[in-house]
Amino acid sequence: MNVFFSTLVFLLAIVFCGCQCIPNLETDREISPSQYAKVMCVNALPNVEKIKITVGNILLHSALTYEMEEGFRYFNVPYGVINFNIAIKNDSIIYKGMANLQKGKAYTFFVYQMQRRAQGLLLEDDVSTYSLTNSYFRFVNLLINSPHSLLFSIEHQYPIVINLVFKTYTKFYTTYPDKYVITIKDAEKDSIIAQSKNFQLLPGKGYTIVLRGDYLDKTKRLGPNLLVIQHDFEQVFEINEKK
Repeated sequence: MNVFFSTLVFLLAIVFCGCQCIPNLETDREISPSQYAKVMCVNALPNVEKIKITVGNILLHSALTYEMEEGFRYFNVPYGVINFNIAIKNDSIIYKGMANLQKGKAYTFFVYQMQRRAQGLLLEDDVSTYSLTNSYFRFVNLLINSPHSLLFSIEHQYPIVINLVFKTYTKFYTTYPDKYVITIKDAEKDSIIAQSKNFQLLPGKGYTIVLRGDYLDKTKRLGPNLLVIQHDFEQVFEINEKK
């Protein structure tokens, strides 16, 4: 056990000391604020086939599947305090929540399971400095029954490794466009939970790397699986060329 924790401390130190990515500042572009807030929805409920999502009086999805067949899309919604409602078939409500959305901000809304109930997690999709030539990524752990020893890593020339427990997440990190290996590992058991090799990070894009499913389930659908969401930041931040 002491070896495990020593290894974990060493890997976490890489996160703060290893990354030397410096944003490439773009001085010939400006960001225009939107008149709306933008919301993207993600279904992380493995036991629910389809969900209906309403934000305020706006229907965003009538049948958002776990497989995310509709793809990843931002919707314009009014800013301010607004209701989030999640329903299943027969319009049975399984979640209600409120959030204060800010004008011009973009958000990702995750619907996940905790203690047999649907829950919502709203994350702001923001980076401190945006450049069309860089790539961005973050980790989110929504794996039911997740152990405390999960290590999320992304690697090209060097690894970036972070320990995340259930319902926790990171900020967006800046890196450069290239192919990466994404790995989720149970360090205590020394076993790989999920992995994606040669995953391409594109310039100007953001990526949310989500682990979802149920750690205790061995089936392909309900067990642990990796979902990588692509954010079109050049649309989110409404980049305009200066004249």
